[in-house]
Amino acid sequence: MNNNLFDKEYTEEARTSTKKFLKKIESEMAFQSKYNGDLLSFEWLDEIEEACPRIDKIVRVAKVALVQEANVELIEKAKRITVESVKDLSRHTNYINKYDAETDMVEPGKILDIRNEETFNIYENRFLHTLVNTMERFVLEREDELKALDITDEKLLEYKGKTDTGKEKLHIEIKVTSETNATGEMNKELKNKLDELKVRIKRIKEYIGSWHKSEMMKALDKAHITPVRSPIKKTNVFLKNPNFRVASALWEYLNKYGFNDNENSKDNVNSDGNDVIKGFLDHSFLINYYVLDSVSNSKREQKKQLSKYAVVMLKEEIKRIVDLLLSCGLKISEEDIMKLVAEELKHDKSDRLVGADDVKKKFKNAMDEYLERTQEYL
Repeated sequence: MNNNLFDKEYTEEARTSTKKFLKKIESEMAFQSKYNGDLLSFEWLDEIEEACPRIDKIVRVAKVALVQEANVELIEKAKRITVESVKDLSRHTNYINKYDAETDMVEPGKILDIRNEETFNIYENRFLHTLVNTMERFVLEREDELKALDITDEKLLEYKGKTDTGKEKLHIEIKVTSETNATGEMNKELKNKLDELKVRIKRIKEYIGSWHKSEMMKALDKAHITPVRSPIKKTNVFLKNPNFRVASALWEYLNKYGFNDNENSKDNVNSDGNDVIKGFLDHSFLINYYVLDSVSNSKREQKKQLSKYAVVMLKEEIKRIVDLLLSCGLKISEEDIMKLVAEELKHDKSDRLVGADDVKKKFKNAMDEYLERTQEYL
């Protein structure tokens, strides 16, 4: 019998069963974490920070509109008398106190006073006023969540898989739990992340505080305007002004995020899983199958079968890692792969590159050790 591990005929059965195993595999995973994923992801903070300089520009130079106000005033309080004022007086003779028939002079007691006034009370400014107040409430709520953040990091990973090799049906269930040690203190990495978050929130609050002091915000506060509601009216300003486009995008984001929804609760479960992570778990399922299929009363047969699977596993592992690196946008060549393998298998930290026999021996010994550790459970 040909005992060359890298001979295709020698490993044909192992390669065939592996292909069937992977082709028929059906699996799912779920991940749960006690951390508030949105707080630690900084996504909402990135959205607001990007919009702040744009909003600042339009608040500082908020547009005003000219409105005409017409009020009947006492003659001594009237500031501007126009042709319209005289025409209105001819229609309202009750405003006249005295009339001298000889001189044809009229002495009115009241008159229509028409004034042109500047006002901030236009739709675009009301939108900004509502957006600033919405941002303030949003940031304060995120800040409260930050203060109540539980420093305990609890994780749960569940995986289920099944497949068919043609000879047998296989099923696996894995449950992995993780909990940080109860030291009562945050780890350094988390503490630095939260400190950074606080600094960035403070900067946003400074922006909001300065906007509240602007003429536009104070004028609309005094006018007790009605807040703008969705959907936003797409006026020419929203369509043509890039700063307003950014502001309206933030409006949509905050309204979609919601203040009272549960999509960012601390118990965040991903039932759909992640293809990359699930690929690792599928591979773990395959290794467990290799071990199970190699178990034998004969140590010789056991080692022989493990050796065959070791070669197949080496090929599958290289392919999986290369696919992973490529999917992440990283480039890797054959030379890179050989260099990585050689560096890991150097003997006595020498510069000598190992040969094929060293590779076979390394994998064979590793599989033997793994089997010995798990033998008592099988």
